Order: sequence, then C-alpha cells, then structure tokens
Amino acid sequence: MHPLRVRCAMSKKPVELTLAVEHLSNEGLGETVIPNHDGAPPRTVMMRNALPGETVDARVLKRRKGVWYAECATAGEPASPMRSPSACQHFPRCGGCSLHHMKEQDALQLKQSQLQQALAEHNIEPQGWQKPVRINRLGYRRKARLGVRCVGEHVFVGFRESFSNRVARLDNCVVLTPQLSGLITPLRSLIGQLSIASKIPQIEFAQGDSTAVLMIRHLQPMSPQDLVLWQQFEQQHAVIILLQSGGYDTLQTLDGQPPERLGYQLPNWGLHMQFLPHQFTQVNLEMNQVLIRYVLALLGNLKHKKVADLFCGVGNFTLPLARQGAQVWGYEASADAVAMAEENAQHNGLAERVSFAALDLYTDSQAAALPVQVDALVLDPPRSGAGPNLPRWLADFKGDRVVYVSCNPKTFAADAVHLQTAGFVLQTVGIFDMFPNTTHVETIGCFHRTGAHADG
Repeated sequence: MHPLRVRCAMSKKPVELTLAVEHLSNEGLGETVIPNHDGAPPRTVMMRNALPGETVDARVLKRRKGVWYAECATAGEPASPMRSPSACQHFPRCGGCSLHHMKEQDALQLKQSQLQQALAEHNIEPQGWQKPVRINRLGYRRKARLGVRCVGEHVFVGFRESFSNRVARLDNCVVLTPQLSGLITPLRSLIGQLSIASKIPQIEFAQGDSTAVLMIRHLQPMSPQDLVLWQQFEQQHAVIILLQSGGYDTLQTLDGQPPERLGYQLPNWGLHMQFLPHQFTQVNLEMNQVLIRYVLALLGNLKHKKVADLFCGVGNFTLPLARQGAQVWGYEASADAVAMAEENAQHNGLAERVSFAALDLYTDSQAAALPVQVDALVLDPPRSGAGPNLPRWLADFKGDRVVYVSCNPKTFAADAVHLQTAGFVLQTVGIFDMFPNTTHVETIGCFHRTGAHADG
C-alpha cells in the first residue's frame, strides 16, 4: 500500500511517513511495504506502536539492509481491536518493552504464533497444546541492565531507546519490581554528583525475595567522595552497592568485600535457593515457580527415578526434582554456578540425592555422552539451544521422556527435529509468559519415545 504522506524523503533528516499498517511481525512491529516510487526499490517499514488496520504517523529512526525501522509516538486511527492503553508513560520511546500497546490475549497469541511457525517450518506437529500461561504483567522483573549516559548536566538512566543506542530517560519502569523502579530517579541524582559521572556506562539490578543489589560498572576508580555518596545511597534505600571495575570477577562491596548472596524461596518444595547477583536466575520468580510445577507434572512419579538436568544453573530444577524423590545429575558450564548448586543442595538437605559437574555441554568431550543411564532428561539451555551433543545424548538415552524448557522457539524447533529423528514425539507443548510486554517467550515441551506411555 502506498504511503498516504511522505516528508523529508530526500534529506538527511529523519523521514516521516503516514502509513496504513498491513501486517504484524513476530517482533510485535507493524509492517508495511512501500512500493516502487520515482525509481526507488520497494521499502519495508517496521513500526513500533502500530497495529494492522491502523493509519499511523511514523518517524524512521534506523535503516538496515533495505528495511526502515520507525517509531509511532501516538496510537493509530482507527484504533485496532488489538490495541490497549499502555501502562507505561515511556512507551514507545523506551525500547525495553515492545508490546505495551497490545491486549493481553492478543500478545499471548502473537507469542504462540512464533512457536507454531517455528515448529511448522521443521514439520513438527505437537499432539497437543497447553493453554498459554500468564500470571503477572507489571512489576515482575527482578533483573535488568540499564544504560547510563551524561549529556551536559543531564543524566539518563534507562533502557536503550527504540532502534537506537541512546539511553532513554526514565523516571520509573512499570515492569521492574516497585523497589527497583523506585531507584531510577534517585540514581540519576546521585550519578550527577559523582566525579566520574561520565565513566559509568551501565548499572545492573538484581533482586532476591527481599534484598536488591546494584552492580555499578565504572571505567575509572571512584574518589573517596564518590564512595561516601554511594554509602549514603546504600543506607537510605536499603540496597547493596557493588562496584565493578572490569568483569564480574571484579565485583566487590564498597568496603572491598566479595559480593553477598541473594536468595529466593520455592515454598511448594520447601526450598531456599541462593545465588550471586551476576548469576543467571529467571527474571520473573513467580512464573519460575509455575515452570517448575509444570516440569514436575510432565515427568510424573519421580520416586526412585534417575534424571539428568542439563544446563542446570544453580539447581533451579535439580533440587525440586530431588525433593520429589528423584536421584538427579546436574550439568552446567559455569563452575561458580555449579559450586552454588552444590551449596544449595547441602543447605536444603539434598546433597545425597544430587550430583553436579561443571561441563561445557557444547564443546567438552566429557559431555558428549551421558555419564549414567537415566529415566528422564530435563533440558533448559540458553537461546542457542541444546547444542551439537544432543544427538549423541539421545543415542545413549534409554528412558522414554524428555522435558525441554526453552527461551527461543527457533532453536527449540530445530532441536525437536533431533528428538523426532531419535524416535520421540512432541506430546504436548505450551508457552509461558515469562517476559510480559516483550516478544520473548518461554516454552515447555514434553517429548515421549514413540509408543511409550506416561506413568503417573
């Protein structure tokens, strides 16, 4: 469809367009193709805060490989039936979220369609679909990395702007927990008083069940006066400040001590999990408990069963599996995560039911084969998927059930091909809204060996 209006098309200033939105991309962007005009090739325009059927005023912010990326500061007309008023005053300028303008059910359907499309591309047909699960939309996020930028006397603390490396100026963030959100404005004020304000590129937040930690990345040493300001901030806001002069191995408290541990409860299984602020944990701890419950339900009766938990982290699935009666082997590339998992097992009285090892499951030759015969596999890999050793693990595996937790529909679908080749069928699959207001999606799939039946 032709643009209704184009301004500044031939200048170096941002192009402004009035467009009719034709489609919705998997990334939640409105999509329109501008046909040939005055000899120019067709242009695809991808727009934030735009929905099919609307006519929007779009401002192009980025051009890449023939695609224009634009922001629509105001809602389109006539309003799409999928549109919902945004709960965030910084949307769509802030690029931290992409679906604040969509109704809950439409956002869930968009995420499920990502998974459906990925599976269809690999000819994987699930026997059944679970209903999409969402439990919270705001105030859920307990981990985040915010950019910091000083422009003259102004300090910006926030996520990056849409299609830009600029830091959005935030006063608050409705997807962060209220405690973390409430720190943004006072952080701006404090950073503006530092002697090295321009040498702080980012701040990472991490929060357990109560305590919040701020990891301050700094490119030059803090002055004594800077440290006093941080000490006052720490006391006033009841948080822990960690200074980070390099990698995570340089993290230390204001008085030079190692980082303190955070923790979260898994009350359904009587567990208290500890982790260091930089270690991976799910950003949405309420949804994390739902994931664990579903994984255990899909595995059925775990009494006297042997389970391998691959990509186990600090033991988030391992210890609930053990608490349900399984003997569990957990494998993870990060040695410090494995050390924390072992401490969590000891602390929760499960050391005799679990065994952990630090292995790079992608490249380590010891990880090419499962070290023991197990009855079930649990996989929770990073976005890159289970990796090249998956076919070998499946060749050695004599059990009948694999439960796969994924944060990337594309790699989940690609790995499902290996499982299908090994004689497994995707019995059931469903999405879990771990990251509301974004297009990120968590998936749980249960694979059964062909002809095998669930027990329990």
